[in-house]
Amino acid sequence: MFKRLVATTAALSLLGLPAEAAPAPGNSGVGDTVWPELGNGGYDVLDQRLDFRFAKGLRSYTATTTLSARATQDLSAFDLDLLGPQVTGVQVNGAPSTWKSAPNGELVITPSKAVRKHLRFVVRVDVRSDVTDVTKTSALPPGLIWHEGFVQALNQPSGARKILAVADHPVQKAPATFSITAPADQNSVANGKLLSVRSSGGNTTRVFREQRKIAPELFQIGVGPFTVLNRKGPHGLPLRYAVPTAQLAAIEPQLKSFDTSVRFLEERLGRFPGTEAGSYITPLGGELETQGLTMMTASHMTKEGFEQNGTDGVVLHEVAHEWFGNSVSPRRWSDVWLNEGHAVFYEGEYSEIRYGAKVVDSAKHAYEQRGNAILDNGPIAAPDPAKWTGDSAEIRPYGDAAYAGGALVLFALKQEVGAKTFDAIERTWVRRYANSTAGTEDFIALASLVAGKDLGPFLRSWLYGKTLPAMPGYPDWKVGPA
Repeated sequence: MFKRLVATTAALSLLGLPAEAAPAPGNSGVGDTVWPELGNGGYDVLDQRLDFRFAKGLRSYTATTTLSARATQDLSAFDLDLLGPQVTGVQVNGAPSTWKSAPNGELVITPSKAVRKHLRFVVRVDVRSDVTDVTKTSALPPGLIWHEGFVQALNQPSGARKILAVADHPVQKAPATFSITAPADQNSVANGKLLSVRSSGGNTTRVFREQRKIAPELFQIGVGPFTVLNRKGPHGLPLRYAVPTAQLAAIEPQLKSFDTSVRFLEERLGRFPGTEAGSYITPLGGELETQGLTMMTASHMTKEGFEQNGTDGVVLHEVAHEWFGNSVSPRRWSDVWLNEGHAVFYEGEYSEIRYGAKVVDSAKHAYEQRGNAILDNGPIAAPDPAKWTGDSAEIRPYGDAAYAGGALVLFALKQEVGAKTFDAIERTWVRRYANSTAGTEDFIALASLVAGKDLGPFLRSWLYGKTLPAMPGYPDWKVGPA
């Protein structure tokens, strides 16, 4: 066998053909210009299992990541994203592996045997960490946090790697199983359907399964003194609400806003893309579209909070992300306008019908009064990560360009192609790229196909320009001074 291999290699050399390359390390990222350190090269994630074990008091935990992946090259080493937690063990295909942590959040793993291209492999990483007590911090940190007895996750855009080892980029999203073990007097919740509940030794373990692909930035891990309510939405859609037990009576009447939001959006976009909807409501909250389990703030979900904060519009905004961001995830972080622009756009349509707040008036105000500020951090689809500094660097590329700018792009597109064609573009987009990722150029190509004309020059002038173009149908609108 050895002689035959040598002869074959020599023959390939004489023919001028390359011999098989030696295994090499996978890239430390996926080529994202906004977050170059997120995601990892050399493999595709096929499935994720995330096991959490919380100590009494919920101030610390141990966690195990078990990723099933397929190599896209011969791998001598590969990375996961991890920043903060202490690693206590790493295995690849059941064998102990060497590892080292880099300051930029890369966990470099060297398996005992190279992983061959196209083959599946399983990597397990065990960690331990404290849960961040936000009452002792000056700024709200991403990751797993504790506040007033509740544990919750704030992962967007890069917080999951501060909880446990992951491939922390939407392009590597995959189905996930969550197992949470906590003291029996605490409830727990996570993305996906509850599969089992088991109690032993003063602890209770609940296992949840999210069968849809899910990006780490959309993980939700909840532990605390809450009650879970199960309801039915349109066409029997399961609606699940984890509500602080002490505020259950005050919050429960407002929960119907999730059912209302799903129905409103289904009329415009088609069937809800997930298997369940609902919310994890905590004292801290932080309105966030964690997949199938929207994060909401308890004080905003009371009757008074609804009236003071327009919370029903916020719920609609977050539920819209189930289509835009959760089901169709951004291929790169520069595509985040496709998430936030759509959520703002449909929140505006809801507010017009519910409260009479005209969409055209909101668009005019954004164009005339905020037009220059919208582009402060770069074009709508080409944000400059250097423009986010200090603590704000943690939330790049979230800003006016993604929210107000993205909504203006969609408003302009609707004026350009008409309401009927615009609606067809939207429905086709969420159907074609469901449970997947897509980017700005994909949207331009699909919009052009559905409209039957090349919309590239029009959309690129809005998405990549350094100034806002003229608004179709409203030539009198002028961008005001900076």
